[in-house]
Amino acid sequence: MSDDFLSTPGILGRLETERAALLARIEQIPTESRNKRPSPSRWSVAEVLEHLIRLETGLTKLLTLRGQQPPPPDTPAPDESTRMSPRIAGLVRDRSKHLEAPERVLPAGALTADEAVPHLLKAREGMLAAFASANDAALDTITHPHPYFGPLTIRSWVALATDHEARHAEQISEIADQLGSG
Repeated sequence: MSDDFLSTPGILGRLETERAALLARIEQIPTESRNKRPSPSRWSVAEVLEHLIRLETGLTKLLTLRGQQPPPPDTPAPDESTRMSPRIAGLVRDRSKHLEAPERVLPAGALTADEAVPHLLKAREGMLAAFASANDAALDTITHPHPYFGPLTIRSWVALATDHEARHAEQISEIADQLGSG
C-alpha cells in the first residue's frame, strides 16, 4: 500500500479525481436520458446521484458527530482490519458483484439529475469541511461499522468514498450504454 493511500492529501486528491470523472461521465449522457431507468430494477443516473448525495451527507454527519473531538484516552488503537486498504478498494470498485445499499442511502427518486448535481457538489463541500476540521486522532482511532467491511476508522470511511464514487461513475457508464446514449 502506498504511504499516500490514507494520507489526507492522498484522500483529497482521489476525491477530486473521482468527482471529475463522475461529472465528465454525466456530461456525456444526453440530458433527457439522465432521469430514465434502463430497466425497472436499475437506477437512473439521477438516482445514482441521489444515492451519492445521501452517502456524503451521512459521512458529513459521522465526521461532525464522531470526528471533531479527540477520542477518550482509553480508546484502543484499532487493528489493521479497520483501515481502508487496496483490497477493500478493489472490492468496492468491482461492479461484477452486486452490493445492496442500506435503506438510509437508497434514492427516493426526489430529484432530477440536473437538480441533483448542485446538491452533490454541496454535499461534497460539507463533507470536505467536516473532514478538514476533524481531529486526526479521532479519524485514525474511532471506528464506525460498514455493512460489508465491518468496523472502519472514520478516515477509512472518507477514503472509501473515493472508490465508492468510482464504482458509481462506472454504473453511470453502464446506464448510458443500456439506454443507448453512451
